[in-house]
Amino acid sequence: MSRKKFRYSMIYDDIKKGILNGVYKKGSLLPTEQTLSSNYDVNRSTLRKAMQMLADEGLIEKCPGKGTIVLSNIPAETDSKKITTNKNIGFFLPRGNIITEPFYSSLFNVLEKNFQENGCSLIYTTLHGNDNISDKITALGLSGIVFVSNVSQRHIDFAVEEKIPCVLVNNYSNKLPSILSDNHKGAYLAGKYLIDHGHKNVAILSGVRSYLSNQERLEGFIQAFQEAGIEVKSELILETGSWLYEAAEKLCFDFFSKYAGPFPTALFAFNDRLATGAVNAICKTGLSVPNDVSVIGYDNLSYYNILSPRISTIETHIEVIAEATVMSMMWQLNGGNRLATKILAPVEVISGETVLSLI
Repeated sequence: MSRKKFRYSMIYDDIKKGILNGVYKKGSLLPTEQTLSSNYDVNRSTLRKAMQMLADEGLIEKCPGKGTIVLSNIPAETDSKKITTNKNIGFFLPRGNIITEPFYSSLFNVLEKNFQENGCSLIYTTLHGNDNISDKITALGLSGIVFVSNVSQRHIDFAVEEKIPCVLVNNYSNKLPSILSDNHKGAYLAGKYLIDHGHKNVAILSGVRSYLSNQERLEGFIQAFQEAGIEVKSELILETGSWLYEAAEKLCFDFFSKYAGPFPTALFAFNDRLATGAVNAICKTGLSVPNDVSVIGYDNLSYYNILSPRISTIETHIEVIAEATVMSMMWQLNGGNRLATKILAPVEVISGETVLSLI
């Protein structure tokens, strides 16, 4: 048996071929699940996934107390308006990230609601680069995958090769639909916002260097200052190597306690969690936000809107990202082609209470 194809997919193909060729005639009963599981040497959960695919095509129907009946030797015609329901969709987050991180939890909650409205369930799990993705898909009974952030390329390649409906969120791949914030533009707007408020000596608080969002936000922010003829000093680019509040607080506390050069008047943090850590660290050193140091973040998550002072930030429109993700997934589940498009959610500055005008 080829390892390049799921067992349930091979079973589906084999039984479907038998139905179309008249081996299993209309109105007849298929062999029992026990018999089929034994014949194909698979567990019942794997077999049932294949049977569900056949049922979705109108070829079979399971009748309690009787068995599985062959309904037709001709697959039901595809209805372009039909909405596929009762599907499990995986929410695959790279290990090392945590679902309780506000961006991911917000994204998951909005996606879950939207998928439920389309008759699908969203299942969260972590995915390490060395994990066997095939086993995870089979164990969870998944019909589609939402890959999130910095997933391993080999997992994306596997899903594409196996023709599994999939979408990538918060990152980009030229092999599948990619939906993310317009990071470059958002960071550019943050830079322009600080410049327009008179800030020239600014610091940057970045996250994980390998993440596309980190790279694009760095490029966009620096571009805004380059266009204004202002240098962003390399010693003022602070790298946490993390997206966590604690890492930001520690790094910023050490920096603002010990830095001997001209103090930056403002700091751009690559997400609101980092921005919150920076605000607390600055205040712990005896400085004030925004009177001594202004701070602007990124994401505009409702989780942080209750904090005081209210953080100035960049709106990422998670609801738009979620809606585009669900639309792309449902399109694929209903027979549409997997289009390797890049969709950028709109961004805008949200004025809060943490940026002081120096003009």
